[in-house]
Amino acid sequence: MNRRKALIFLWLFFHIFAVVLFIIRHENTAKIDTNFLSITPKFLEDKDFQKPLEDFFLKNSSSVKIFIESEDFDTAKDNALKLEEYINKLDSNVLVNLYSKSYDDVLNIMIKYKYQLLSKEIRDYLLNDEAYIVSENSLANFYSPFFIPIVDNVEDDPFFVVNSKINEILVSDNNLQSRDSIQFINYNDKYNILINIDMPQKIDSDNFFNNLTAFLNDLEVNNNVKTYISGVPIHTYYSQKSAKREITIISIVSLIAICIMFIFIFKSVKPYIISMCTISLAGISAFLLSSIFFRSIHIFTFVFGTSLIGISIDHSIHFITEWYNEKNKKEVLRKIFPSMLLGFLTTVISYLSLSLTSLTLLKQIALFSIFGLISSFLTVNIMYPIIFKNDKREIKQSVLIGSRNILNSYVKIINIKNVSILFAAVIIISIIAIPRIKVNFSANQLYNTPDFLLESEREVYKRLNTSLSKNIIISRGDTLSKALHAEESIENYFTNNYTAISKVLYSEEKQRENIKLTEEKLMPLLKEQIESLDLNISSYNKIMNEFENIKNEVLDINKIIEEPSFNDLKKIIITNNNKYFLIATSDYDTNNNAVKLSTSDVKIFNLNEEINDALDNTAKTAVKMAVIAYIIIFIVMIIFFNKKQALAIILVQIMSILINLSIHSIFSININIFSIFALILSIGISIDYAIFFSNSAADKEITFLAVFLSMMTTVLSFGTLAFSGFIPVKSFGLFLFIGVLSSFIVSPILFKFNKLIKNV
Repeated sequence: MNRRKALIFLWLFFHIFAVVLFIIRHENTAKIDTNFLSITPKFLEDKDFQKPLEDFFLKNSSSVKIFIESEDFDTAKDNALKLEEYINKLDSNVLVNLYSKSYDDVLNIMIKYKYQLLSKEIRDYLLNDEAYIVSENSLANFYSPFFIPIVDNVEDDPFFVVNSKINEILVSDNNLQSRDSIQFINYNDKYNILINIDMPQKIDSDNFFNNLTAFLNDLEVNNNVKTYISGVPIHTYYSQKSAKREITIISIVSLIAICIMFIFIFKSVKPYIISMCTISLAGISAFLLSSIFFRSIHIFTFVFGTSLIGISIDHSIHFITEWYNEKNKKEVLRKIFPSMLLGFLTTVISYLSLSLTSLTLLKQIALFSIFGLISSFLTVNIMYPIIFKNDKREIKQSVLIGSRNILNSYVKIINIKNVSILFAAVIIISIIAIPRIKVNFSANQLYNTPDFLLESEREVYKRLNTSLSKNIIISRGDTLSKALHAEESIENYFTNNYTAISKVLYSEEKQRENIKLTEEKLMPLLKEQIESLDLNISSYNKIMNEFENIKNEVLDINKIIEEPSFNDLKKIIITNNNKYFLIATSDYDTNNNAVKLSTSDVKIFNLNEEINDALDNTAKTAVKMAVIAYIIIFIVMIIFFNKKQALAIILVQIMSILINLSIHSIFSININIFSIFALILSIGISIDYAIFFSNSAADKEITFLAVFLSMMTTVLSFGTLAFSGFIPVKSFGLFLFIGVLSSFIVSPILFKFNKLIKNV
């Protein structure tokens, strides 16, 4: 009695502890993460750079760009204003901007610090002792009837330094134009008005984008305009929407099918309800405990977590099946507990091996599932004997007879000759098929962009005259100026769609260099330039006095980025560990030059290549973990069984894995990183069948029935995952589906093998 109370206390302690710990740490517990970028592995060796990169993606993951296109400007403008008004009504916290940047502040800064912020063109001329070209170009432009100065201040700026700098900024600003204070791009003789949206962190994105996308569709249908949308939030919305739909479908299909099976086998809905309550409790416990270990839990952890239905319910099935068959209820746990415990341990070992990979998503899935399995295991073995204490139902005799007949027929054809032929056939097919298997560990296996959204992204990039950047350049410095200096050291290597703060603002060192260049190269030409422009001596004296007053000053970058006109720069300036990091992007393909250009304060990398390499390394680590998991499981098998039994169990599992890989090869199904993770997990799940067939003290037909039901629930859970449109989920589910099914088909061989061992 005391032992029973102690076990109940253990069960209560585990579940109450999960609730209490969650409440205590509620402010620090994980939030639900729907950003698909966060499921990529860490790939920067220098952790000092990894955090700024993550912050950069986080800051820029809230931006959405929408183009309203029409052949008539007023039509595009009216619809853009309607969209702005509609968004403000939807959520006042969403920042919407379709108006041109205020260049007044920018102009004032450029005019005051024109010599500190020389354009690259003028700076290069001065560095090459070609100041005379600057002078000649200025004169040519001044007297040209086709030249329209951006800033008409020739008396203060006879070399057109400000015009050159502003023109450089405008060109780098994707050719945005302004009319009626609204920013637009003329593309293919059509007006494309740009609306920038910045999403707040706390928002019901589902409701917002449901309404926004519907409104955009209405604009296209009713107002004769085209709309194009781009940004991480819209991708997140569609992936989250798909995930929620898949979770719902997977759960409903699995639960209905399992319910029908339970009612048919056990002639009652009670076992089903209790099993579902057990799974629900396991899922809640898993979430409460997992949320303590992570800052956020990804939505796809719950998609993969639906597999917990198929695994956790195995415990319930084995207990209930034996309970309804065994006359002496006290013998139920004695007969099944050793096999159940061993199956539980092997599954946990498999999940633990997943947690040792570098992919955060896999760590979350591993911990989530382990906590859920612990809850399920405790509930079945501690609480079920109490819950089912007075339940005297029995399994339908027709079901038992059917199970016995199927098993007997199966065992009859199993002999050493047939098993040897089967094993040899599997080996031969594997040798032929597996080398031809298609392996793809690239980043495109993480997210399958819907065609319509991909097309919309392309149209946005075309209008902005840019594309997805090939390179990310991170520059580091103890101060913002030093970070700028580091970025400036490599800027000459990047020309194609190069976006960087150092193209607009300069480090203190570069500003002083520009002043020195101006003083030594340009100012000696000032008097002659004034005369050529037919200006009087007072203009010369005014410019010289102004230069003398300003030449010892530098523009304080820290103050300037606080100006509203430079708000966009804040998204590419990150602070971490009291250091500044600047993020620049470029389409230039550096190939191996990235390594040569990188310094201790500059990191250059190709985003796709880095992610692909990280995924490849993660997959290799996962394979190593699978081998380690197999070795550990084999050791556990030897502890529980004799060496021959343990070897037979492992060989059966290897056979099912070879069958799985061969099927993937024969039907040209890609193996990706999530297939590798499924491979590891299939070891822990499917080996349970072999354990019960080798070790269960229950009647063989009962063991076969219980394993069959376990297989069916797992197949229903993972099999439905295989219909997902999300590649990781689909690959994960399909590999497990084939692995579990093939293992069930092969594992009954162990019934015959055990008899052979006993006869030896």
